[in-house]
Amino acid sequence: MDPSQPLTLTEAMGTEPLWIRIWLFVLVATHFSALLFVVGREAGRWRARLEPIAILAGFFAAAMLMYWLYEQVGYTRLLGLGHLVFWTPVWLWVLSRRRAIGTPSLFGKYVHVYLVIAGISLAIDAVDVVRYVVGEHAEILHRWG
Repeated sequence: MDPSQPLTLTEAMGTEPLWIRIWLFVLVATHFSALLFVVGREAGRWRARLEPIAILAGFFAAAMLMYWLYEQVGYTRLLGLGHLVFWTPVWLWVLSRRRAIGTPSLFGKYVHVYLVIAGISLAIDAVDVVRYVVGEHAEILHRWG
């Protein structure tokens, strides 16, 4: 990594302590696991499931907004806005569907894991964005180290 070149967002995230990098891996893995459930068998027929498609669409839309925000304001707490804007509506909709989906199936279990993991992230992001709005605009590189 050339110290004279600005870091990419991915490189900036890579400077975080190991536990945060593990958390980021869990977030990505949870969202990408939706790929396993895009097509499912219900009532004896194969069909596309909308919930995993929405989870993936929200993930990619949030990533695009976060990359744009990173270019505008750097590695700040405002990056959580990407998750809040795109993940919150998906999370709320999937939450409203959890009873219809149920828990006996592997897909139902995945939905519950997604709701917990994404929900924790949204809570953290909400705190981060509020902290940014009230004046914490500093870069957050090495904030935990």
